Amino acid sequence: MRYRATIAYVGTFFHGWQVQENAARTVQAVLEGAIGRFLGAPVRLHASGRTDAGVHADGQVAHFDAETFPPDAILSAVNVRLPWDVRLLGVAAAPGDFHARSSASAKRYVYRFSRERVIPPREALFRAPLSPRADAGLMASAASRLAGVRDFFPFSTAGTETETTVRELFACEVAESGPAIEIRMTADGFLRGMARAIAGTLADVGRGRVPPERIDAIFAARDKGLVSAKAKPRGLTLEKVFYPGEPGAPLPGPPAVR
Repeated sequence: MRYRATIAYVGTFFHGWQVQENAARTVQAVLEGAIGRFLGAPVRLHASGRTDAGVHADGQVAHFDAETFPPDAILSAVNVRLPWDVRLLGVAAAPGDFHARSSASAKRYVYRFSRERVIPPREALFRAPLSPRADAGLMASAASRLAGVRDFFPFSTAGTETETTVRELFACEVAESGPAIEIRMTADGFLRGMARAIAGTLADVGRGRVPPERIDAIFAARDKGLVSAKAKPRGLTLEKVFYPGEPGAPLPGPPAVR
């Protein structure tokens, strides 16, 4: 039986999603251990994508194959075997051809900044500091220049391995609430480091270090040197993974500049 699991985790104390020989505590390793103990056999999880060390998830999706069990039994039995900072939010039987990564049509990341002088401890793990003078309007102006089908190579981490660096960013929106600023990015896929590089560049726009037009220059020159330093991982959360036919799944827009 193939199962689809929706997963949430606090990324602070994990060395990212992927199993690593030199880092025992990754999200994948902890989950595979708990599921394997319940099943009495090793299991391999395949996620919609990897998250970096320190990045959180509210709606990561992964699939795995196992003997037939009621999904609710898996959910309950695995969660009691997990540490406090990771949980299965749901488990369901999936079609045999479902693949958490290749079947996905879009993902939404949220980056959270705080302009407070002192960030309260309950929010400190999930918000990155930003200058109290940062201008959300300037950030929104820059963000609006990102949407469309574009070559996001400049926003990718060196060494990214992919057939193409062209992605469709359906929306990049900046929302302001008191001292909080959130960047919501929905795309058909994200290159390694892309979400944090976008957040870091928009933060520099908000600080007044670069103009909103810097986004146009980055795409025109295809120059990584024009992209600001990546924002800290603690502010980034994988909020949702979309699959075709599901409510809320974004539809491709008209072709844009590549």
